[in-house]
Amino acid sequence: MTLIRTLRRAAVDLPLLTAAVRQHAAHARDTSVYTSPAAFEAFIRGGGNVPLYERVSGELANHYTPDVHSLLDIGCGDGHALFPALAATAHPHALERLTLVEPASALLASALTRAPAEQPTLPVQALNETLGTFTAKLQPDDRWDLAQATFALQAIPEPERWDGLARLRAHVKRLVIVEFDIPDLQRGSDAYVASLAQRYERALGEYGGATRELVAQGFLIPMFLGQLDAQTAATNWEHPMPIWRDKLEALGWRVTRLAHLSDYFWAPAFVLVAEA
Repeated sequence: MTLIRTLRRAAVDLPLLTAAVRQHAAHARDTSVYTSPAAFEAFIRGGGNVPLYERVSGELANHYTPDVHSLLDIGCGDGHALFPALAATAHPHALERLTLVEPASALLASALTRAPAEQPTLPVQALNETLGTFTAKLQPDDRWDLAQATFALQAIPEPERWDGLARLRAHVKRLVIVEFDIPDLQRGSDAYVASLAQRYERALGEYGGATRELVAQGFLIPMFLGQLDAQTAATNWEHPMPIWRDKLEALGWRVTRLAHLSDYFWAPAFVLVAEA
């Protein structure tokens, strides 16, 4: 059965996705993810990402209270959520120290380029390493008032993620996590394919004209095909919202808040706040 027939079986009305898949197949494009930096840039700076990151940065800003003097950002990326949050705080934040942990060197370089312009007086420590490497080297006196991770932990394989968060608990007072509350579906099942197709159809509808084509062919369709391919190695390990709470509590964290934060094509974003 061809992919187009599979999509038609999964959902009745997928005109944007069906057209994009056909165009992708006709041009024999590369199916690896992030093949086009311009496509990913257009994706992340447009569509539903705009209100999503506004809500995320607003949520983070609420946690930069006067008693927070040190901040650890795990998987900071290019600072897309971090720097607007620092600028949006309702009162002058009291940060004296910012630590960035990011395994992608290009993204970390972008964050370091932004830092002097957006937070010129804030000392920044940048570590180009994974969560596992970072937490394995922590010393007893390494401490932060607040640690945050926005859409980063789901990209860390298990058990590295949970081992790292377990070790981190002795070094931070509070942890704020933002992730997606994905449907609890088995990969490859008919329900999974239907859900995936409907979510990508919605994503494509959030862009128009040449931008839609760029985003579709350079990012969304390679992502979609990779998630359908049973032979493609996983690059994300997501969970429904309650599993994040249960896992953190099993590690000794005390979850004090768990709430949906923003609607999004992939799944609703949620925030989890935990105390050490």
